[in-house]
Amino acid sequence: MNGTFRISVAAAVTTWLVSGCVVQETRPLPQMQAVQATEEVAAERLLDVGIHVFDPGIPKRIEENPELADEERIYPEIRRAEARYIPTRLRETLAGSAQWGAVRVIPSLADATDLVISGRILESTGAELKLAIHAEDSTGRVWLDKEYEGPADTRSYKEGANLGRDPFQNVYVEIANDLLQARRELKSEDLETVQRVSDLRFASDFAPTAFGDYLVQDKKTGLYSVARMPAENDPVFQRVAAIRERDENMVDTVSDGYASFSEKMDEPYSNWRRYTYDEITAEERLKAQARTRMALGAVAVAAAILVPDNCSSSNCGRIVDAARYGAAAGGVAAVMSGLKKHEESKIHTETLKELSSSFEAEAAPLVVDVEGRTLRLTGTAEEQYAEWRRLLHELYVEDTGLVSGAPVADGSHAAGSSGPG
Repeated sequence: MNGTFRISVAAAVTTWLVSGCVVQETRPLPQMQAVQATEEVAAERLLDVGIHVFDPGIPKRIEENPELADEERIYPEIRRAEARYIPTRLRETLAGSAQWGAVRVIPSLADATDLVISGRILESTGAELKLAIHAEDSTGRVWLDKEYEGPADTRSYKEGANLGRDPFQNVYVEIANDLLQARRELKSEDLETVQRVSDLRFASDFAPTAFGDYLVQDKKTGLYSVARMPAENDPVFQRVAAIRERDENMVDTVSDGYASFSEKMDEPYSNWRRYTYDEITAEERLKAQARTRMALGAVAVAAAILVPDNCSSSNCGRIVDAARYGAAAGGVAAVMSGLKKHEESKIHTETLKELSSSFEAEAAPLVVDVEGRTLRLTGTAEEQYAEWRRLLHELYVEDTGLVSGAPVADGSHAAGSSGPG
């Protein structure tokens, strides 16, 4: 192998390595919009939508080994806040389309809603959002059960640009449009049945003996259907309907509380996501640069070895020695520079951890007062709502003089007659 060929090989390898380590810049995404209602939506299609607080998706390995949080970029304190924040963003998207009835973020016990959406956070950084979404109506019919993901729209991270638009708004829009498409595929009578089943499921929760046989659940499919409807002037059903109105007012208050919580955390969370995006892209760029420098360094060292030594003159020998020394020294320097870049990327990872901790401190839980009861809108909101439901059952007994199928600690209902005592 002659010297020229050896040097050409080294140059070709160098070019290949450099081209393989270029970091691609993220381009602004097309901004999707939820399909808007252009005319008045028929009453049977204005289904009420309830969105549960999401599962934060914190792996058990992270809970048991917090030191893995930095490596996998899954910070439990952030995920728990996001589990309340993301449903609120989805609620705003659905409500803003004017395609639905009341859209609320609801506790898990508030299941007598026309359409219930639950979700799990699979991935959430400043650069990427991935969600598992399940949507099911009151009859048990599944509308959606799929994963949604998308990169951040970097325009949302620029000062003064796209003010108010979430960097992952396209993900919420895709969910909203899929839900609308699922509704369009159902007949009007199917949607009317959904609303009736919602009413009867709430009624049977309070008076299972009185209204339990109004619903039929298919043993094979698990789907609910209406066997019969109570008379419009049924006094017991009217009282239950009045209690349901109180419950909906309470759920509205809880939903508004989550919205207020999201507004409070919006600024620090937006900053955290923007900084996280910057840190992630900077870290990836540094890693790419480190790989490039170390690869170039290795090639330079190899090139030093490949420099031909079959010179006949003393001057040629000195040139060869100088070339070998220079190439080797430059290669070692490039390798050391690459190692230094790796250390810088570790510093960025530590910055992520500090930002997460400061964010958790800023995004404090919201406390609201509802009819003399203080509700702490965190994970304990479920317990507070369960207490509220027990109070409603007590109010039902006081109003009707009948025995309610009041919920007990395990979520079931106490036995009792709902007929006159």
